[in-house]
Amino acid sequence: MAQEYADNLVIIVVTGPESCGKSTLCSALGAHLNMPVIDEPARAYMQSRSNYKPSDLLNLLDLQIAAEKKASQLILDTDLLTLIIWWREKYGPVPAAFQTAMKTQSPRQYLLCAPDIQWHPDPLRENPHDRERLFDVYQRELEGRKLPFSVIEGAGDSRLECALAALKV
Repeated sequence: MAQEYADNLVIIVVTGPESCGKSTLCSALGAHLNMPVIDEPARAYMQSRSNYKPSDLLNLLDLQIAAEKKASQLILDTDLLTLIIWWREKYGPVPAAFQTAMKTQSPRQYLLCAPDIQWHPDPLRENPHDRERLFDVYQRELEGRKLPFSVIEGAGDSRLECALAALKV
């Protein structure tokens, strides 16, 4: 059944606020569905920087677009939506390049991870006490753009089961 599902859907995006299990869920889904997982380009990019500026987010836009071209069927650990939210949170109105890229991207199904698991510190994470508000920001953005999404909750295996149920596999 997983292969049949993978044959019908181009991209699955695991998204949400920081430290809500996105990378772990991506790995588990990739193994279960036998689909490639594209790690969040921002993580590798930002590890070599102590601060970031708008030009870094524009560079990440290009990296994200390039990463998505690696396979026709894949699981993404975040996508352009995260960059748009990140930009808006830090700098305000989003540049047209992000909006254009969003409108031209391949169809995808979003899995919005709830911040219902424990926060894990990480040098790249900035919002340990703001995850609920950011979750709401993600949800409003997905709804406002009329993008297909499901909220994923639970810890461990139950989180994977919730995601598989949302994907109907």
